[in-house]
Amino acid sequence: MADPVSFGPIARSGVSDAVYRQLRDAILTGAIGAGEALPGERALAEQFGVARHGLREAIRRLQQARLVEVSHGGATRVLDWRVSAGLEVLSELASASLVAGGAILRSALEMRLAIGVDAARLAAVRASATAAAEIEAFVAGSAGVADPVEQAERYERFWRLIIVAGDNLAYQLAYNSLVVAMNANVEVTGPLSAPEAADLRSQRSLAAAIASGDAEAAASAARGLTSVMLGGLSATVD
Repeated sequence: MADPVSFGPIARSGVSDAVYRQLRDAILTGAIGAGEALPGERALAEQFGVARHGLREAIRRLQQARLVEVSHGGATRVLDWRVSAGLEVLSELASASLVAGGAILRSALEMRLAIGVDAARLAAVRASATAAAEIEAFVAGSAGVADPVEQAERYERFWRLIIVAGDNLAYQLAYNSLVVAMNANVEVTGPLSAPEAADLRSQRSLAAAIASGDAEAAASAARGLTSVMLGGLSATVD
């Protein structure tokens, strides 16, 4: 067992948030290992210098994130977050800089590519005529946009339209988490995403494939488009 983790006093404002962040960071970094019990409620409240209700709220958030498991009348034990937690923890890791940024971004972009390819395929199969026309019209509306920030915002919305048209709820929720994770370090992701966001020719090809119901062409266009950012990251790391 690792040396006991010591927590510092918390300011009164944002008590539960601050307690949550300290405990979360200790769990995600392994300072408190999987299977270990957190100190008792009284001891933790004293360490943080907070009232118990603020501590309890933080513990509830850890429980909701599947970082801890609370036994009825027993200990609060740390879970192996790599096994128990959901995709939302990716954004927690990114925002807290708890794992090497390159590893987080690579993981997010690899998943983005996989989801994007299949979502585009599904959109070609499932999109209504109205949804397909909306995607094509949206790309056409991006033609006069020159500002990189606005291009990035529209590109994010472009993919959201495709994923919604694909009618896969799990992909929609995963996309939300991926966006949060990537936007946690926009100084890095912004320049990497700029070529994709500005590539209206590829976006038009993808939109046209969806509108024509060509699943294979849509998947191929999506793969070509979403590979750009991942390739840019590889070049940066190399």
